[in-house]
Amino acid sequence: MSGPAHELAAALASYGVTAVPEGDSVRAWIDGTGTSWVRAVPADDGGQRVWLWRRKGKTGSHPRGNIPDAAAKLTRFVAGNPP
Repeated sequence: MSGPAHELAAALASYGVTAVPEGDSVRAWIDGTGTSWVRAVPADDGGQRVWLWRRKGKTGSHPRGNIPDAAAKLTRFVAGNPP
């Protein structure tokens, strides 16, 4: 299979993040960090297509067209160190 969720999951894996594509979304976590998993979902932010994620009242997002940078930003978020 391929598509944006699979591309994001592969990019996250290159950072050591366990990432599982589930339909249009991606579930991601880092083993051994003690943090919970995060689901990145496709969303629309004022007409811009983004990946959106949230955990414990904190949110993050990144344009869907830039998978490498979205993966880097989501990795920091999953690790408990959001930018």
